[in-house]
This record gives sequence, C-alpha cells and structure tokens, in this order.
Amino acid sequence: MSPLLVVVSIVLVDLLGFSLVMPLLPRYAEQYGFDERMIGALFAAFPLCQLIAGPILGRLSDRYGRRPILLISQVGTTLSFLMIGLTDVFVIMLLGRMLDGFSGGNILVAQAYIADVTKPEERAKGLGLIGAAFGVGFVLGPLLGGLLVSLPIGPVWSLRLPFLVAAGFSTLAWILTWRWLPESRPPGIENVPRAAVRAPGWQGLVRAVGDRNARPLVLLGALVVFAFASLEGTFSLYLERRMGRGAGQAAYWFAALGLVSAIMQGGLIRRLVPRFGEPRLIPVGLALLASGLASLAIVQTTAGLALAVVLVGLGQGLAAPTVSGLLSRSVTPSRQGAIFGALLSAQTFARLINYQTANELLARYGPSAPYWEGAVIATLALLLSGWAIRTAQSSGDRAGEVHLASAASNADV
Repeated sequence: MSPLLVVVSIVLVDLLGFSLVMPLLPRYAEQYGFDERMIGALFAAFPLCQLIAGPILGRLSDRYGRRPILLISQVGTTLSFLMIGLTDVFVIMLLGRMLDGFSGGNILVAQAYIADVTKPEERAKGLGLIGAAFGVGFVLGPLLGGLLVSLPIGPVWSLRLPFLVAAGFSTLAWILTWRWLPESRPPGIENVPRAAVRAPGWQGLVRAVGDRNARPLVLLGALVVFAFASLEGTFSLYLERRMGRGAGQAAYWFAALGLVSAIMQGGLIRRLVPRFGEPRLIPVGLALLASGLASLAIVQTTAGLALAVVLVGLGQGLAAPTVSGLLSRSVTPSRQGAIFGALLSAQTFARLINYQTANELLARYGPSAPYWEGAVIATLALLLSGWAIRTAQSSGDRAGEVHLASAASNADV
C-alpha cells in the first residue's frame, strides 16, 4: 500500500474515534451530574490545549519526522479516551480532554506528511483525500456511536462503551502507523526540504491581527467557525431538552448534519465555485448558516428540525471552504503557510470561546439561546463579507502582480 493511502487510512480511523464520541460527550457528562458550565469546559479544553501544544508538535514533526510524532499523539489520544470512558470524576475527565488536545496534532502532521510525499502538482489531490476522509469520518463515526449506545448493556456502560471503542480506533491507528507508515524523510538525509506543519498557536493569532490584507478574511473564517461552534458544543443537549431525543438519536442527527456538509464540500462545491466564484458563494453560505441556526432556535417538529439541519449543513459546508479558497488566492504562494496557520489559530480560538459561551447561554436562557447567538454571529459575518471580499480581491490582484513579476525575473535569470 502506498504511503499516501496509509496516511489517509490513519486519518479516517482517527476521525472515526473522534466523531464517535463528540455527540455523546455532553450526555455522558450530564449522566454524572455535571452542569452546562462544566460541559462547556470539557469542550473548550481541547482547542485550548491545541493552541498551546500545536506549534510544539509542529516544530518537533518538522525536526524529527512525522512518524514519531504521529505515534506519540496517537498514544495520547488513546489514553485520553480511556481516562474519560473509565471515570465519573470531572477533574479526571477534564484532564483526559486536555491530554487529547495536547496530542491532537494528528491531522495537521498527516497533512504535512502528504505534502512531503507528493509532487506539487499532485498535492491538491492528496489533501483532497484527507478532506474525503473527514467527510466519511464525520458521518460514520456518529452513526456508530448511535448504534453503540443502543446496545442492551445497561445505562452505566451504554455511554462508556463508545469512549472505549474510540480508544480502540486510536490504537488501531497507532498500529497502522507503526507497521505500515514509513518516515517521509529519506534515511540518512538530514536537510530534505519539507512542508512545515500549519499548527494553531498564539503566534498565529498575532499574525492574523497584524496582517492588514488577510485580516478581513481570517476574521470572516473565524466567525463562521464561531457561529457553528454554538451548535457543536450544545446540539446533543438541545435535542434532549427541546426535542426529547435520546443519546442514540442525537448521534444520528449529528451524522445527518455531517452527511449534508460532506455532500456540499465533497461534490457540490466543485461545480459551484467554477460557475459562480467564491465572492458570490460566501454570502450565500453565510445566509444559509444564519437561517439554519435561527430555525433551530424556533423549531418544534421533526420536519422543522430536518430542514434546519439541512440549512446549517449546506451553509457551513459552503461558507468555510469558499472563505479558505478566496484567502488562498489573495496572498502570494510564499505567504500561504503563515496565513493559513493564522486562519487555523483564529478558528481554534473561536471554538475555544464559543464552546464555553454557548453552554453558558443554554444553562441561563434555555436550549434556543445558543442558536440565536450563532445566528447573530453568522449574520454579522454576512454583513462583513462584502468588506472582506473587496479587500481580498484587491490583495489578490497585487499578489498576482508580484507572482508574475517574480516569474518574469526568474525567467530572465
């Protein structure tokens, strides 16, 4: 098996474990009497520790190789799932989530691995396989979670079992890495050019604020994630309290949301962007996202819930990649790594803030409150999108001129 297929398989297995437990974490924590503030902290711990550890893992991966960092991070993820799945103590559960965040560089290192082992002209195809693995993982993981909690094994172990299965997936990913994944740096060669890991970190946030040309689109990308995070951290509790859905049904609704988003990102968007372009599609995606979140705040029926989920999935699946696509065309190739590192940092920070905020709103004002907040944020992003798009187009024209001038200079030489 080629290294590319091996690393994509590893990513898929890792994502199955991650997406399996994410819809069930609030119910599992609620089972032991943890309130919404504590549940928000469990969600926020992951992106917080990613911001701290991401640059460290990235530098270690750049220096010592992708394979050892993947092996170490997979061990950390396995231990984190075991800690969470075998305890009813909040502090231990929180430490497990922190450990998962500290070791959660798997996907970023895998992306850098693909950049190492593919030719530049084949890199987009390789990274597209990672995107496909994301889509498959975020559909199959929640489906499997829904099946596991439906097994007749008693209420205590019903919600523990998915975390133990997720630990098994991480162990399987470790075995695949150890057994079949070669290091992307050829042995005996110390100074091979390598793609740097674009890991989230506090320095990325500073770059995002300081770059005048990229700042509007980075802000827009962060607002998209901020709005969607209001759902990610509360959707399971919302389905319980507003719609009376059990944990298994909540997992299936997460799978439905993942399927709609995957259809948009994996198929529809490839046809829409060449026809309409990112500047036209970004406002449409934001409008769909705002409408879907507002609909979730008011729906009372299953049909209304289904429509709202479709709107959110289409909106998020359209807005996020088109913002990234326009950003990639608004900066020169030499600045792509730094700018996308800044975008990733801003988005991780947005998740960190709104995982906690959305759960606080749910506790104080009821299950509709996080979705009104998300709708307001998405509407704000829609209002700002014109300014961001104009700035990006102006920057893109200048970036194109610089790139052409550089190419002409190289040709003269």
